[in-house]
Amino acid sequence: MSRKHIASATVTHSLSNQAVLAEDSMILEIAWFKLLPGVEEARFVEGAQHVQDHFLRRFSGRIYRELLRSDDDDQWIDSIHWRSVGDFEKAAAEILTDPDGAAIMSLIDPSTIVWFHADRKRHWKTASIPQGSGYTEIQFFRLVAPGSEIEYLVPTTDEEFLAAAEAIQQQMANQPGFSDREIFRTTDGWWLDLIHWQSKEAAESAMAKVMTEVTNPESVVTSFVSKIDPKSRKSFKMNQGRVW
Repeated sequence: MSRKHIASATVTHSLSNQAVLAEDSMILEIAWFKLLPGVEEARFVEGAQHVQDHFLRRFSGRIYRELLRSDDDDQWIDSIHWRSVGDFEKAAAEILTDPDGAAIMSLIDPSTIVWFHADRKRHWKTASIPQGSGYTEIQFFRLVAPGSEIEYLVPTTDEEFLAAAEAIQQQMANQPGFSDREIFRTTDGWWLDLIHWQSKEAAESAMAKVMTEVTNPESVVTSFVSKIDPKSRKSFKMNQGRVW
């Protein structure tokens, strides 16, 4: 994931508690970064609010935005859901030079920014995303491809992976504190699995229960995990800061 920009493609999603899929289109813009030395959280959040009020309000294609921070406040993620890639591209082209964009860009260490967008492939939701007190888990990865260096892993297709993601979802949704889960894909093959929980405690308890099944070769958990290239996986565990 060393590239600063990654491209996008197509989409599906589900909004019902039963996770029945419905056709839809949505783009996720996501940037993760660190702040410049000496920049305090309150100042950065104020800058993020300025961008929300004075820059992003000009773009009608924006659906909602989230600001996340890691437990040690060292790593930040700013993500926006857009209706189309055109909406995203217009805003991305302007924020770097717009005076109202400077309210946030001037506080970020530019050498740490990784910024890209991806298409939503699945969405499951049972509750609203928490405001301020929630917890978010994000996994970035590639699927097992032909010629994998790990011999016991079997190459998989996008369709097989999404079927496995669908199968494991019922267990995720049954865990106390589950709110929302989305899966995205970039055009060059990176996937994002983003799960919102009502609290950090709920997230840790749920994942501990789910992962007890990873030793069972017949479980849906093992089926899901075995389709991911373990060398590519990057994990972020984030506190929910703001939702606009």
